[in-house]
Amino acid sequence: MLNEIGEFEQYTMLPQDISDCKYRRLKYFTLIKGDFSGLERALTIVARKFIFNDGNLKNLDEDKIKEIKEILKAWCGFDNEKKSSLPPHFQGWLVNYICYAFLSQNVQDCLEKISLLEKNNFQKDYEEVLKEIPLKYSDESFEKSLQDFENLNATYGKELKKIGNEPTQIFLALKKLVKLSNKNKNYSKSLFGGLTVQGDIPFRAITYDRIIANAILAGKLCRYYLCCDEDLFDANKILKDARTLRIGDEDMILKMTASYLLQRRNNSQEFIETNDSNIMNWLKSIRKPENFDRESYTLAESGENIFEVNKVWLGKIPVLKVKINPEWTKHFWLVEENENTSDLGEIFFSDSGSCAPLRKGVRYV
Repeated sequence: MLNEIGEFEQYTMLPQDISDCKYRRLKYFTLIKGDFSGLERALTIVARKFIFNDGNLKNLDEDKIKEIKEILKAWCGFDNEKKSSLPPHFQGWLVNYICYAFLSQNVQDCLEKISLLEKNNFQKDYEEVLKEIPLKYSDESFEKSLQDFENLNATYGKELKKIGNEPTQIFLALKKLVKLSNKNKNYSKSLFGGLTVQGDIPFRAITYDRIIANAILAGKLCRYYLCCDEDLFDANKILKDARTLRIGDEDMILKMTASYLLQRRNNSQEFIETNDSNIMNWLKSIRKPENFDRESYTLAESGENIFEVNKVWLGKIPVLKVKINPEWTKHFWLVEENENTSDLGEIFFSDSGSCAPLRKGVRYV
C-alpha cells in the first residue's frame, strides 16, 4: 500500500513472472476462497494509473470514462467494445493470474502424484481431466473442466481426498474462473455483485462508477515512506496479550498503521472503514482476517489498546471500522518519495509493492 507504483506492477506483471513471484499481492485465501475479496483495491489501482497517467487528473469526459471502463474490462478478461492499444498480456490479466498462481502448479503436482499410483480407472480418468484444463487466458471455456471435475469428485471423492489439498484448490480456482466468465455477460451493469430483486445495485457491488470515483478520490499513484521518531519495537513499547511480540506481529502492526494513515489523508474521521482482505494481501504470512486479534495489542506503559474496533451494519452488510490510539500514531507520519527526504526522521520503512515485509532504514546525516 505504501508503494502504489510497485503494487500496480504486481497487478500487471507478465504471465511467466506470476508463477515465480515470491510475494504475490492477490492471495488464495482472499481472491479464491474469499470470493474475489480485495479485488476492488486492485481495480482501483489500475484505474488510478490510467486516470492520472502523467500525475495530473485527465479531463474525464464521457469518452475518457468509457476508455477507463474498457481498460478495466480488458484486465478482467471481459469482451471489449473496441480494439485496445494495451499490451497483449494486459488482456485477460486476471484470468491468467488465477491460472498461473493457483491452477497450473496444482495441476502439475497432481499429475506427478497420480503418475505414481497404481494404474486403474481413477488414475486414467483423473489424468485425462487434468490434462484438458486450460491453463491460460484463451477462448476455451473453463465450464467443461469444472463439470468434469465435479463428476470426478462424485465418482472418486475418497480417492481425491487422499491426493492432498491440490484437488480442492483446482476445483475452487475453476469455480472462480467460471464465475468470472459469467460476469462477462453482465459487465455493463456491475463488475462483481449483481442487481437486487428491485433492480438496485447493492452497497458492496463493485461497479465501474464506484471504482472510478474511488480512483479519483485517491489521486495519482505514489510511493510513500512510513516514518517514525524512534524504534518502538526494540524498546518493547508494545505487548500482545501482556507478552512481547512474536515474529510477524511487527510487520502486521506497521502495515495496519500505514493503511490507517493513508486512508486518513482523504478522511477526517477517526474510525476508518477497513477491508481486512487488503491487509491480508499485504502480509507475508498466510494469516486469515479473523485471526488478526487487534484487541490483543496494547501499549506497554499505559496498558491501553492500540486498536479500537467497531462493527457497524449498512443494511444487512457488516462493515468493520478501526481507530488507532493517538498515543501510537503520534510517532508516525507519511512522506512521499518526491518530498524532502530530510523529513524522514530517525527511522523509515519502505515497501517493495508486494507483500514482502517492510524494509527498515535509518536516516544518515
